[in-house]
Amino acid sequence: MSKRLLMLAQAFAMAAALTACGGGGSDAPALPSAPGPLDQVPDSASQSAAGLADYLAKLNTVNAATADAREPLDLSHYAPKSADDAEPEPVS
Repeated sequence: MSKRLLMLAQAFAMAAALTACGGGGSDAPALPSAPGPLDQVPDSASQSAAGLADYLAKLNTVNAATADAREPLDLSHYAPKSADDAEPEPVS
């Protein structure tokens, strides 16, 4: 009988724990967060070497665990401008 009582108590505890996880958030809409360096490549990174260096410096400040948990960054619109006969700009 004690085994049956223990199982009943465990079932009640699990049901109570699941009921407590109901949430019940507010009706207020979530505030949009400012886009970070992992959201998209800014246009300034495509326009000059200085813009790209600035973007890469921002990427360097991102927590590695945060970056690993995200989807890969879409680089389809990243197109650095350069002339065919121009020398590359130095990146420092």
